[in-house]
Amino acid sequence: MNSLHTPSPALPTVPPLRPQALALQWNRQPLPPLQAVQALEFRTGETGLLEVEQGRVWVTCDGLLEDYFLDAGQRLSFAGPVRLRVSAEGGRPARLSWARHRNSDVLDRSAAADVPAPGASIRLQAA
Repeated sequence: MNSLHTPSPALPTVPPLRPQALALQWNRQPLPPLQAVQALEFRTGETGLLEVEQGRVWVTCDGLLEDYFLDAGQRLSFAGPVRLRVSAEGGRPARLSWARHRNSDVLDRSAAADVPAPGASIRLQAA
């Protein structure tokens, strides 16, 4: 993990998911400073949604070269199958909220076109 203030690469943009089509249960994950990297896994047919509640969070995805640095209020999503690695960036604590959903279970048919292909990442609208 690089503790230097490194800018994140530009996030790819695609149409956002329609919030009214999702029924999500959010999980809160505290990320103390200097703690080991946490792993989050999402299976085929699932989309993982991340939102930083507090601090700055480092996110990387197995198989992608880019690292992402998200500040409080920023969101990111990844379509499975994917393994994400997250931790607090720098010497301050952070808190991450994350949710998963089964693409076929919670999206209506009209929203299904908004879901990216497996392994793709998208940027959601700001909170």
